[in-house]
Amino acid sequence: MVISRGWHRMTAGQRRLGGVAAVAVVAALLLSFAFAGSASAHAKYSSSDPAANAVLKVPPSVVTVHFLEDVNPDGSSLTVYDAKGKIVSDGPGQVSTADVKTMTVGMTGDGSEVYLVVWKTVSLDDGDPDIGAFNFFIGNDAAPVSSGGSSAASASGGGGLPGWAVALVGIAGLVVGAGGMYFARRTAR
Repeated sequence: MVISRGWHRMTAGQRRLGGVAAVAVVAALLLSFAFAGSASAHAKYSSSDPAANAVLKVPPSVVTVHFLEDVNPDGSSLTVYDAKGKIVSDGPGQVSTADVKTMTVGMTGDGSEVYLVVWKTVSLDDGDPDIGAFNFFIGNDAAPVSSGGSSAASASGGGGLPGWAVALVGIAGLVVGAGGMYFARRTAR
C-alpha cells in the first residue's frame, strides 16, 4: 500500500488507529475469501460519502453508499456505529427511489474519532446477498490514501460471508481501535 505525503502529519495514535482499521479490513477480506461461495454477482460496494477511510473535521449528518447493482429494500440495511459499538444511525438505511443502487442513512455524531459503516444488501437483479463494512475518521490531519485513489479498495464486501462473521469482525475492529486509542493517549501523556 502506498501512503500519501499526509501520513507523516498524523499523530502516532491516528497512525495506529489507521493501522488497526486496515487490519480489520484485511481480516474481513480474508474471511470473505475463506467463506466465499459461487462467483455470482452481488450488490457490492462501489463508493460512498464519506469515502472509506476518509478523515473529516466533523461527523456527517448523512452517510450515502453506492453499489454496483440495484438494491432490494427488503432485506437490505445500512447502519453506522461509533467507536464503542453504539449505533449512531438515526433510523434504518433507505434505498433511494431516484437511484436504486444507492442507500442513505442519517446519523448523529457523538464525539467519536472513528465510525464504522456496515451494510447488508440483497441484489434486486438476482437476489444475491452481500455484506461489508468500512470506517471513516474524525480529526484534523490528512488521511492515508491508497495508490489507486479508489475507496472501493478500502471497503470490504463479504462476497457471501455470513452476516454474523462480518459483524464480529467489525465489532472486533472497533474494540481493537478503541484499545489502540486508549494506549496511544496513555503513552502520549
